[in-house]
Amino acid sequence: MSLNFFDHRETIAENLVSFLRLKGYSKLSLSKLTYIDRTTIDQIFKGEGLNSKQYNTQIIKINKTFDLPEDYFTSSRSPILSTITNTCVHQDAGSEKSAEVNELLCGLNNILDIYSLYL
Repeated sequence: MSLNFFDHRETIAENLVSFLRLKGYSKLSLSKLTYIDRTTIDQIFKGEGLNSKQYNTQIIKINKTFDLPEDYFTSSRSPILSTITNTCVHQDAGSEKSAEVNELLCGLNNILDIYSLYL
């Protein structure tokens, strides 16, 4: 392994959340697919509680489960971020929705994001 994932914990957590949203997975389903216990999944999202070796092992396991390249979650130029960005910011410029409707949709999107992390 040439990459120390532990040094990229914040970026990995953000990209992993985006990846789960994109694929429609919850923390529980990620846990079941990777055989990583739910407590460890939570620690990965928080970037705490695991030493460097444990953290690296778990990220490698996630990458292998989904057949992803080693640097998939560490790159801020990752395909995840270009596919899923803050949808509230990137609304179509010609959108005919009122500012109030856009604000409500952004709020709903944020609620769904939070809810999906606890499923």
